[in-house]
Amino acid sequence: MRIRTQLILAAFVLAVVPLAAIVTWSYHSSRRALEGAYRREAERVTQQMDRRLASIRADLNQRIQFVSALNPNPTGDVNNIAQVMGEAATFVDALEYKPLREAPVVEAEEPAEPELPEPPDNESDAGAEIAEAAPPAPRRPTEPLVIDLPPVPVFPNYAVSEEQQELIAEIGRLGAQLGTGNLPDEEKQDIRAELRAAQKELRKVVAADRQQFDAQMREAHTGMEIRRVEAERQRAAAREGRVPTPAPSATPAAPVAAPKANPQVTAKVAGNVKVREATKEDLRKAAVTAKKTALIFGHKFEAPVRRRGEVVGQLTAQISAEQVIHRVLGQPTEDRNELPFALDTEGTLYTRTSDERARLEKLGIVERVRKGRNTHPVEGWIVATSTDPQSGLKFGVARPVGDNLDELRNTAARNFTFGLGLIAFAMIGIVPLSNHLTRDVKLVTDGAERIAHGDLMTRLPVKTKNELGQLARAFNRMAEDLSVNQQKLLEQERARKEQELQQRLMTVEYERKSVELEDARRFQLSMLPKEVPKHERYDVAVYTRTATEVGGDYYDFHLSDGTLSVTIGDATGHGAKAGTMVTVVKTLFAGYSGTTAPAEFLRDAAEKIKRMDLGRMAMSLALARFDKHKLMLSSAGMPPVLIHRAATGTVDEIALEATPLGSLSVDFPHAEAKLEKGDAVLFLSDGFPELMNDAGQQLGYTGTLEAFQAAARQPDADGMIAALVDVARRWHGDAPPNDDVTFVVVKVV
Repeated sequence: MRIRTQLILAAFVLAVVPLAAIVTWSYHSSRRALEGAYRREAERVTQQMDRRLASIRADLNQRIQFVSALNPNPTGDVNNIAQVMGEAATFVDALEYKPLREAPVVEAEEPAEPELPEPPDNESDAGAEIAEAAPPAPRRPTEPLVIDLPPVPVFPNYAVSEEQQELIAEIGRLGAQLGTGNLPDEEKQDIRAELRAAQKELRKVVAADRQQFDAQMREAHTGMEIRRVEAERQRAAAREGRVPTPAPSATPAAPVAAPKANPQVTAKVAGNVKVREATKEDLRKAAVTAKKTALIFGHKFEAPVRRRGEVVGQLTAQISAEQVIHRVLGQPTEDRNELPFALDTEGTLYTRTSDERARLEKLGIVERVRKGRNTHPVEGWIVATSTDPQSGLKFGVARPVGDNLDELRNTAARNFTFGLGLIAFAMIGIVPLSNHLTRDVKLVTDGAERIAHGDLMTRLPVKTKNELGQLARAFNRMAEDLSVNQQKLLEQERARKEQELQQRLMTVEYERKSVELEDARRFQLSMLPKEVPKHERYDVAVYTRTATEVGGDYYDFHLSDGTLSVTIGDATGHGAKAGTMVTVVKTLFAGYSGTTAPAEFLRDAAEKIKRMDLGRMAMSLALARFDKHKLMLSSAGMPPVLIHRAATGTVDEIALEATPLGSLSVDFPHAEAKLEKGDAVLFLSDGFPELMNDAGQQLGYTGTLEAFQAAARQPDADGMIAALVDVARRWHGDAPPNDDVTFVVVKVV
């Protein structure tokens, strides 16, 4: 493929691939951002539903507790129930009062003070107001009662004051104290008195608040009536074609009589609370309502009714589940299309409308939430859920995002198409530029081909100062350098061949010397005994390891008429000279007879080596003769001989001072030692005590003595040798030793 085509394709690919990556990334990032925003909004709505449910639960708990604290017999204060229930009455269909037993008659108990209603507006309403405010006579029911609450209009809300809350808390605390049952009678009487006083004070506060609340209600009805009359007047004026006069201001110059309040509307707030005995249908309905209440709120709304500290009944609110769900889910609006829903622990679905229920069921969202499955796979919808911790009621919001995602995809496709158009337009300008580049590149290619054929005088014309011009100048310098370097390469090739020839000669010489060293090593090893002698009174073992190919250590044995002679030596240096000295000593020892004293043999060998005039070569040598239980020893510069005494476990050291054979000394000392059964004798060269460890420390003769004392515990000579070799390995490692190491062990058996 030509360079021009490659440039065009590369430019196209390098433009299209990033464009596709950017558009794809932009689409997915925008989609994630949009879905994230919708999900956060849905989660916020579910949190709002959680808060609404919690607020309704708290309000109902407080109102029921308030109603139970009004009077030991709630049916005696029925006119106050609707008032204190306030807006919470919207969610309560009825109250069920279930006495636990017939309330006792307490003659000493003070009667409840009557509520004091506000003075009526005129005499005609006075009788109605007084009759409405007078509480009915207390009842002593023994069967469950149902207190039906009237519908609550949208009027000023009755709020529980702080004083009422404090009195309710005080009544609850005193009732709890009386319920303990372990108080003295006097203390119980005092607590009952405080309880009656608190209840009396609570009734007074409620009565006062009720009068104020009724006044607010009358004012609300008055305002509603004024607005209604004004609206009728405006409509009448419009029908007759008159210009309506302006309505009186809020602060008129002269007092204007307010319209009379509608007594029927006022009765909805203060009256119409019906108390009746519960029927079987009421009890069945109450059980169903209690189950729904527990599923939605997590518990029933009930409070104990106490008389003088004793629980005399139970007050239970029958909650309207539909009203609660309707309030929690909110009103459907035209500008929002989310689908809020709720699921209780039994899987019952609650929605605002039947259409929303059908859509949720069709999408399969409800089924996924019921089974606890992931709701993300629902294409085009964002679903967020939350769970009420007290009741387990699940709130959810499903929001459609399909239309927005389609718009995102369409936008991404348009952007990609527009980008392709820009790339195609750019290709038109790349073609002439690529032609110019390929023409200059062809000149360089032709010049390189001429140089490849051996024309090192080729030069390119330099027409521009850009990169191609720099390439031409670099090409010319390369051609010039090639011509210079060609001569250098020829000279270097000649030198390399000469060096290779020298290397071959050195290799041949090295191989020749290696063969000679190997022959010398084999010859030296042939000087050593092939096996240790077998003797009935002595167990013999040996070990040697050389530092180089040809070592300088030597050992040998001689058996004659029941005597065992052992010699061990160490020639100075290594290599061929040491091997020569070993050969000389081996030859001299070959003529040794077991009857000659060791010291006499050493003197004779020293004189013969001197006559050979071997120069500076010398050899340390020790000769020992074992005759029954007697050891005779002579040494010429060898390390001390160690004797382990089996009877005491100690090690004796025999050190004889003399110079090696081949030096000036011709007199060698002599020593004798008595051996017992189990004693062991160690002959060694100086390579063992001179072994170096990693820290550069020598083992030394003290370490050698300790090592032999430990090795002598072995049952035979081979075991002792193995123990000494292990000490050498642990001290020096597996590397070759810095000097030859030789052991000869003789144990008396």
